[in-house]
Amino acid sequence: MKSLSISAAWQESSLFLRREISLLLPVALLFIGVPMAALFQAIPPSLRQITPGQGVPEVDMSFAAILVLFLAPLAMIGGMLTLYALALKPGVSVQEAMRHAVRRVPVALGATLLLGAVLMAPMAFAMAGPAGSLVFLVAVILLSARLMALNAVVTDQPVGPIAALRESWLLARGHTLRLVAFMLLLSVPVMVAQIVAQALMGLIGFAIGGQEAAQQFGDFGTAMATAVGQLIMVVMTSRLYRQMLALRLKK
Repeated sequence: MKSLSISAAWQESSLFLRREISLLLPVALLFIGVPMAALFQAIPPSLRQITPGQGVPEVDMSFAAILVLFLAPLAMIGGMLTLYALALKPGVSVQEAMRHAVRRVPVALGATLLLGAVLMAPMAFAMAGPAGSLVFLVAVILLSARLMALNAVVTDQPVGPIAALRESWLLARGHTLRLVAFMLLLSVPVMVAQIVAQALMGLIGFAIGGQEAAQQFGDFGTAMATAVGQLIMVVMTSRLYRQMLALRLKK
């Protein structure tokens, strides 16, 4: 293989998903979908509806909600790393993958915090208005493509946060446009699935308990659809990571 092949990665991912879906899907729903649904419920509506240029409103949050805001992202990172371990390490059990993920969560969290610190200034610029938001969006897409393999690196290599960021950045060198195209192609069906899941679950919730239940059920549907999308993303990224690693070793 002379260049990164999205189609080859998709074929391998499809076969792997068909073979291992009964193992992977419960992990994705339980450790990504459920914490995300809890996170949706913990975030006050006033914070979820902030638009560019709008100040952050004062909110009164319960201790339980604050606890969810801290624990849910950790659970989601652990779930993501568990999926990467299952996708990258043939023959590993769910229990082994979870233990490995727990050991690597501090590295993934450290890399995420470092990246967040770097993005703080551009994020402040983005909040200034629509033009800033557009520039920030483009920058985030490009950065996401360059660091797409970050969690794969964290899972597969015994490196720290800074080394993981550097390695994932170097792996994507020369493949940025293909990775951006892959991200955009995958985001469309995932967004459609989120909208459909939110609408269907919202209707069920409305029939059961009115507007408030519709919001809660809709959030749950969105979280589950997102978890499935993340599962596909993890498996695809794992295959692309293996390709990028092989291509770099050939140079």
